[in-house]
Amino acid sequence: MARGSLRKGAFTARLVVLLCSSVGGALADDVDQPFQLSGGCGKPAPDVPPSSVAVGDRTRAVITVVPGGYRPDTVHALVVAFHGRTNSNAQVQRYFDLERHASGPMIFVYPAGLADVFGRYTWSEPGEPTTGLRDFALFDSVLERMAGTYCIDRNRVFVVGHSLGAWFANSLACARGGVIRGLGSIGGGITRPKDCTGPVAAMVLHNPHDAQVPIQQGIQVRNALLQQNRLLPDGRPEHMERFDCSRYGSDAAENPVLWCPHVDNVTASGRFYPHQWPVGSGTAFMEFFAGLQ
Repeated sequence: MARGSLRKGAFTARLVVLLCSSVGGALADDVDQPFQLSGGCGKPAPDVPPSSVAVGDRTRAVITVVPGGYRPDTVHALVVAFHGRTNSNAQVQRYFDLERHASGPMIFVYPAGLADVFGRYTWSEPGEPTTGLRDFALFDSVLERMAGTYCIDRNRVFVVGHSLGAWFANSLACARGGVIRGLGSIGGGITRPKDCTGPVAAMVLHNPHDAQVPIQQGIQVRNALLQQNRLLPDGRPEHMERFDCSRYGSDAAENPVLWCPHVDNVTASGRFYPHQWPVGSGTAFMEFFAGLQ
């Protein structure tokens, strides 16, 4: 189903519990429904959410969060969130603070990166070509495992990342633009192939004082997304609850880009750390995703 056929707010404004047919419990067709249903719709869920996925000959750990009272006849969005070089997936699950701000039924997956020789987390191998970073395949496996296990709307797959995880999410949004509906990233750069595979809406936060990933890298991400989405560089102010952003694309744009230089320089403990995940980011990303057509 083309994204252009989706109506703004359809995910949150209409009933998402699908009718089941009286024969075999199969999901009934609905010519007016805006979803692209996954193979897991109508199937009973496992007693315990998946804690790993197979990627080639490797088994990769994930944290999967499924809403309480999950029903296989209810369509869910999927959010895949990537941690940085020094924080684990369990740590970012806590500080990303995404789940309690979910708008509508959502499933969250937090993959675990692999450690390098120094014990730092990675999403790629040194010297890999930009068209084939190692963990693009991890994302593909997560998506297929979740889509086959749960009732997922393939038109509402989102990625989120911070720091090195933001770099990976930014790069993934280019490489899998035809699959990913929306991106939320903080403090990351980008490695992109020459041509991206399709448009993707995005909200990008970056601190101008960030010394670990300089603001110029964030601007490069923004410009790459504008090119990917064929948007003009004529942003206009848009205020969110805690962030002053520039919006690229009209109110009716299917794939807008929000560029948000944030000013959270000091952590709760009083340390100067502009590379941090700003308070309120989880709320902002969930609101941005909910507002997409």
